[in-house]
Amino acid sequence: MVKAITFDCWDTLLADDPSRTNKKKEYFRQIFNENDFPITESEIDDLFLKEGKLFENHIIEHRKTQNSRMRVKNIVQLAQIGMPAPDIDRIADYCDRIALDYPPPVVTGVEDVLKVLSKTYGLAVICNTGWHSGETVRHLLEEYGLTQYFSHLTFSDEAGIAKPHKQIFEYTLGKLHCSPEEAVHIGDSEYSDIVGAKEAKMGAILFAGINDRYKDSNSADITISTYDNLLDTLQQIF
Repeated sequence: MVKAITFDCWDTLLADDPSRTNKKKEYFRQIFNENDFPITESEIDDLFLKEGKLFENHIIEHRKTQNSRMRVKNIVQLAQIGMPAPDIDRIADYCDRIALDYPPPVVTGVEDVLKVLSKTYGLAVICNTGWHSGETVRHLLEEYGLTQYFSHLTFSDEAGIAKPHKQIFEYTLGKLHCSPEEAVHIGDSEYSDIVGAKEAKMGAILFAGINDRYKDSNSADITISTYDNLLDTLQQIF
């Protein structure tokens, strides 16, 4: 019997639309120009792609996520330029806080389903951080009034461990006083969410309503694209 449900954040609770990434790239180009290093849009796009791979590899190798300052340093190093530490800090702070200036939209149906689920289940968030810190994401969830439905919020930069490693799932279930066999995780990533939850012996639901990359090929117990019938789905499948 399911007693607890954990949710990923990005593209599960909040839609990770491209507006903030575009703002970050624009700001990088501005600071690069100030440091006498003009860079084109295609060049900054390429640097972001390369940095994204470094970020993912760091999780695999070290089981931790890099924060915005580390990610800025990676891009500066990939560009092979020298940049003063204050400028690196300035970019890192901008990249973290940009989510507050241009807040991502809440996924359709999220608040309604959380209201219903919170009456029956213990709820928690398990979120890998990166450009946006746990502090920033927590603030976003508070601003949207969503934190009231969760008993615990786990962020990788605060927990010191990242998805898909089972320890972050086990840590969160400990906060919910629940065994893995009594819990289900919902997220959009086959690797971070589904594989991780399965390794932790939890049930797993792939949410493909925003990110449909894994919709037709995943190892989840079930795939959903809306939250319309989630309560019925939980009761029927688990």
